[in-house]
Amino acid sequence: MMLGTFNPDIAAGPDFFYGRQRNFLWRLLPMCWNLPSLKDEPLLSKKQFMETYKIDFADIVHSLDIPEGMQGNVDDDFIDGRVSEWKDIIRLINGLPNLKAIYFTRKTFNGIPNMRAQITLIANYCRERSIRFCKLETPARFFSEAKQQQWIDTIVAQTTCLRP
Repeated sequence: MMLGTFNPDIAAGPDFFYGRQRNFLWRLLPMCWNLPSLKDEPLLSKKQFMETYKIDFADIVHSLDIPEGMQGNVDDDFIDGRVSEWKDIIRLINGLPNLKAIYFTRKTFNGIPNMRAQITLIANYCRERSIRFCKLETPARFFSEAKQQQWIDTIVAQTTCLRP
């Protein structure tokens, strides 16, 4: 399972997880298995990939209380203090008896203490149940060979695991 913070519901926003133009998850993830990028592919292609590789997505934020006029602010430090409800990821985990790993798509927690607390709870719960929990470098902003290698090493080779 790929675990993120939230999927912004803004005008001309993404139609699916990690769908913003400056997000490269749909390039990074298929390339872990030497497959072509799905970044500009239709949702059906992404869902077929997910089914084949048994991958799903969830966000830790269920809902936000955003002041009028600030809806376009998607900075994590802004959002961290405006969460009105966290998604019950532990309940989700309990409903997935074959879950083997969770990969949280960010490496640092600077300026986001509430998200850090949520991730720590989830990571500890996973450890207690022998579910692999690792952080990945964010797929946002840019693509690089180093980022791609970190994803391969963490997801496929399982030689790397950044802990929260």
